[in-house]
Amino acid sequence: MAWKVNGSNKCKLDTITANGSFRTNGAGGTVTYQWIRKDSNGTQVQPLQSIIVAVGDTGAHSVAADQWVPASNGSEQLVFKTPSYSVAPQSFTCKP
Repeated sequence: MAWKVNGSNKCKLDTITANGSFRTNGAGGTVTYQWIRKDSNGTQVQPLQSIIVAVGDTGAHSVAADQWVPASNGSEQLVFKTPSYSVAPQSFTCKP
């Protein structure tokens, strides 16, 4: 996760861009995931997205980036629904 910096990293002014990728064991199938954002506005769960992986494919697959303008300090987390796996939330702190 990274700030799209305009020189300030201030909440309500700068965009956070979260990126992620995954690899599979080659089993193939559909991988579903979503981003979960947390700040002073509460928890916002983004819609499920999916990527179809071919049998035998063990290469890296990028998920769709999530971009938003936070209202306060908080975190963003990438959660895989199928197969089930959670990446630890990444915290961010706004500059005054």
